[in-house]
Amino acid sequence: MTQIQEERVRKVSGHGRYTADDWQAGGRFPNPAFAVYVRSPHAAARIVAIDTSAAAAMPGVLRILTAADCAEAGFSTFPVLNRWGPVKAPFRPSLAADAVRHIGEAIALVVADTQAQAQDAAEAVAVTYEPTQPVIGIEQALAADQVVFSHAAGDAVAVEAAMAQAAAVIETEILLPRLAPVIMEPRASVARYDAASGDYTVRVPHQGVNEIRRDLAAVMGLPAERFRVLPGDVGGGFGPRNSVYPDLPALLLAARLTGRTVAWAGTRTESFLTDLQGRGVLVRGRLAMDRDGRFTAMDVRYCADLGAYVSPVAIIANVHNPLASLTGCYAIPAAHASFQLVLTNAAPTGPYRGAGRPEIALLVERLVDLAARRRQEDPFAIRARNAIPAAAFPYTLPSGIQYDSADFNALLRQGRAASDWDGFATRQRAGVLRGRGVALFIEVSGGGAAPDEAALTLTAANGAARLHIETVSGATGQSHPTTFSTIAGARLGLAESAITLLASDDSTRLGGAGTYASRSTITTGSAVALAAEEIAGKLRGLAALRANCAADELHLADNQIRRADGTPVCSIVSLLTEPVVATGRFMPTNAFASGCHVAEVEIDPETGVTRLARFVAVDDAGVTIDPVAAMAQIQGGVAQGVGEALSEEAVLDNDGQAVAGSLMDYAAPRADDFPDYAVLSCNTPSPFNPLGVKGIGEAGTTGALCAVTAAVADALGDRDLPPMPFTAQRMWRTLRDQAASAS
Repeated sequence: MTQIQEERVRKVSGHGRYTADDWQAGGRFPNPAFAVYVRSPHAAARIVAIDTSAAAAMPGVLRILTAADCAEAGFSTFPVLNRWGPVKAPFRPSLAADAVRHIGEAIALVVADTQAQAQDAAEAVAVTYEPTQPVIGIEQALAADQVVFSHAAGDAVAVEAAMAQAAAVIETEILLPRLAPVIMEPRASVARYDAASGDYTVRVPHQGVNEIRRDLAAVMGLPAERFRVLPGDVGGGFGPRNSVYPDLPALLLAARLTGRTVAWAGTRTESFLTDLQGRGVLVRGRLAMDRDGRFTAMDVRYCADLGAYVSPVAIIANVHNPLASLTGCYAIPAAHASFQLVLTNAAPTGPYRGAGRPEIALLVERLVDLAARRRQEDPFAIRARNAIPAAAFPYTLPSGIQYDSADFNALLRQGRAASDWDGFATRQRAGVLRGRGVALFIEVSGGGAAPDEAALTLTAANGAARLHIETVSGATGQSHPTTFSTIAGARLGLAESAITLLASDDSTRLGGAGTYASRSTITTGSAVALAAEEIAGKLRGLAALRANCAADELHLADNQIRRADGTPVCSIVSLLTEPVVATGRFMPTNAFASGCHVAEVEIDPETGVTRLARFVAVDDAGVTIDPVAAMAQIQGGVAQGVGEALSEEAVLDNDGQAVAGSLMDYAAPRADDFPDYAVLSCNTPSPFNPLGVKGIGEAGTTGALCAVTAAVADALGDRDLPPMPFTAQRMWRTLRDQAASAS
């Protein structure tokens, strides 16, 4: 069984090794002490006093940490990645000192010999609060002047001139509610301190070893090399796992102060209260259109609820990503966008599958649908007229961003045919409202600030060539062993059974970023390809000496060095008198995935229940390395996009309390909420990387959110859309109110 097969079988058969498994029997951290956090029950309050005396005297308690311990250790605030201007980011503590700013914020950390002892002692910590009025939601934040970052881009003068001359100006506003990530593996961590070396060892579910080191180094004031971040299975990423949470530095400090390995397993409720949440964005847009139905200008107002603190990549998610595809798939000559990021008394938000891409795509596609309705025109036709033509690529947007490749009209044609758009009337049923919607979208993938590296070592073992690949980028469900082995094997003539992958090793010194932003194949995959080509070049050179020919006359296939006509010169293993090594480096670049998704929904007017009846996804992911993994990424993304449209919302009441604080209250979609749906491809290779690939991880979410929203709007006809998500109650109220006003 290959490494790839073992990886898949191991996880689906229940043999995955997740964070909490590492302190169970046979784990890497036997017999740890256990930590429990004391968390705030208030969204906003002054901390008047913290009394730990009773808790400290309880059986098994080893130490109770508060903000004073963090201050004595010299902890700093968390880094914020930003290149667009000043940010008024408040100090983000590991443990709150003078005030709490959201439900669940950590105030103290109790360490005891057992989990039960730590839990009992945590409940005995007495905190005196003086509650204050919380700021909940974007409108309250704007009224309270809680804007911490503003940015504008584009040509406002040109946009206003085009608006003044337009035959029609379409306007809309959409509030995308907060989402809980609902990751399979609740947050957990285990920490150890080596007093002799001063090094910390940590196991935590994450999406990038270098990002974890970066954040810990910034907060704890130590070199990044002092942190060993162990690899292991990760039960889901989706964006909220690509940076450090405040509780982790406190846990590391507890390990140092107690001299014990310290473990923490968060509950599902803690995840609902403290995991980085997604969306929480209000978008407003205006689209100018001439008499021929061509778009001439777009203006966007984007306001994001960051929660109580500015998470490390919140600005990138809410500024860079929307700007990268500001005008969608359309040739719009003038565009302008302004951004306001605000603080509220809620859990911080951050990147969640799509991270700014679905928000801007939904606004653009909603404006296009409203324009089509204004003109009483087929929604495919208005998109085809305004889509950037294939011959125009690479295409530069008014913002200066350059798209790499696409054929939007081919996507539209395939989407229309595959969805049987023109046969819609035959599927309508009496007693239900059926609607259909199309989404044509494009989104940025890849990127990063420094080169990604991949180290390849080719050796001889038991008479055969073996290739070892080391990368920084570790998988959280993206099938990296298959992808990277396929890339390297194709260039070195090796089967996947001859290749092993080591990802996110704790001692790695390779450069590069983690697994997020649909970047792994573009960046790390390109680095793997470059290293493999370097090794192949060395082998061809050695074989050319034997064959007395030019190296470029030879190629590698089926474990052999072969001539152009396929005849073998020698085996690869015969050349391996010593290991052949190479490190590939690729400077990250963007690539732009696109797609056409078509959805059909049915609404029961008696109950408001909305059901997804049909779905077709046609995507352009460039050159597809692993078609099975690519399809799975689309399927998973579609599920999250449909959930966002129809059921998911992290609701807070006026006091900042989490109304949806468990899976009994938060309506994540289930398997029986989905029909069988088609996932098809219509690819154009990217010229921006050596593999011609594009990211695919976000596309399903973006396309599904837009297409399902369009289908709901179509089913409602001329009725206004209710707030998202389109729950049964909201749909029923909308239909009831419309019926009442009509009578």
